[in-house]
Amino acid sequence: MQTESLRRALHDLLGIPTVRCDPAPESRGQIERDGIVVEKWIWTSEPGSRVPSVLYRPAHPTAPMPSIVITCGHGGSKSQWQYTYIPQLYAKLGLACLVLDPVGEEERHICGDLGTRAHDPEEVHTCADDAGRLIMGKLVFDTMRGIDFLFTRSDIDRERVGVAGNSLGGAKASWMLALDTRLKLALVSGWALCDTMTVTGKFCTRVPNQRLRTLCTWPEFLSLAAPHCAVLILNGDADIIIDTEGDSAAWEGTRNTVACAAPNFPDGHIACWFEPAGGHRPYFGYTVALKWIHRHLGAPGFDPEENLPTFNSGDWCDANGIVLEKLYGTDLHQRGATLPDLGIRPIHRTDLACLRPEEIGDPRYTLEGWLEQIRA
Repeated sequence: MQTESLRRALHDLLGIPTVRCDPAPESRGQIERDGIVVEKWIWTSEPGSRVPSVLYRPAHPTAPMPSIVITCGHGGSKSQWQYTYIPQLYAKLGLACLVLDPVGEEERHICGDLGTRAHDPEEVHTCADDAGRLIMGKLVFDTMRGIDFLFTRSDIDRERVGVAGNSLGGAKASWMLALDTRLKLALVSGWALCDTMTVTGKFCTRVPNQRLRTLCTWPEFLSLAAPHCAVLILNGDADIIIDTEGDSAAWEGTRNTVACAAPNFPDGHIACWFEPAGGHRPYFGYTVALKWIHRHLGAPGFDPEENLPTFNSGDWCDANGIVLEKLYGTDLHQRGATLPDLGIRPIHRTDLACLRPEEIGDPRYTLEGWLEQIRA
């Protein structure tokens, strides 16, 4: 199958809309601190579906900025620690960074709750699938629309846009690199690109991966990013959340996918990296990821020759009173991450709120409202 026909078939597989409406962005204020501006925005993804989001940027950019859209993992949303820390890190290095609440989480949850995984139940998957839409398709389309929102701004460099995510966010980033040709960079963290992902995981990832494999191989899927997008896949080789049997099958499969796809990429534009004894961690904030960003997007405030100080994420969370989710709050996983230390402070959830209290549960923002729209 030719590149464009395969890309179109994968669009159709996910049920991604072919028509895009005006994002109609609405500002909900901003905060400024430590040389960073955090803007709060609401914009339209599709009719009846509005997206609360936050945009981190340097306070005084001197030229149109490179930008990255961060895709949140399962149960993740814009106010959780890694999705406030890493965007601030990117902004301190001169990038703009957009983080949006996934459908069903935080301000897009019917009660405004965090960590709900509201899209996981089989009945939610079936409802969307019966309407010709997959949950992954909604998550990916919202990310595409995030880029559309960025492109409404004169301070964003359209030629330097990327995507980065961990876990389910890594899955979203992998679909984005295959489908959105505007991307110049993708950081796929905490995820594998091989047949392991057709037999493990939730409905939102497993089902589209199974259907993907009826259309193409994994190297063909990854090669859709060539030659325009520089792809770095980052994992811990002890991550049993993804490599569920602990036998390295997911990592061997991913290495093989990268090796087979590599001839289609320019030199230095595709790689996979593993942290020895690392678990399920936000590797898209590691120094190795920053170097990839600097090389392929440009990061005005980053010196690749400088040895950035680092800290242990568990210590940082403890010092700031941040309680980690039980599944990931272990030394193997999030508590064991090593992130650059640029004096970044946490941001409280209330400071990132885009919606007014009376707007929580409004169908325009919720998973339930979106399901009603697509069934109509």
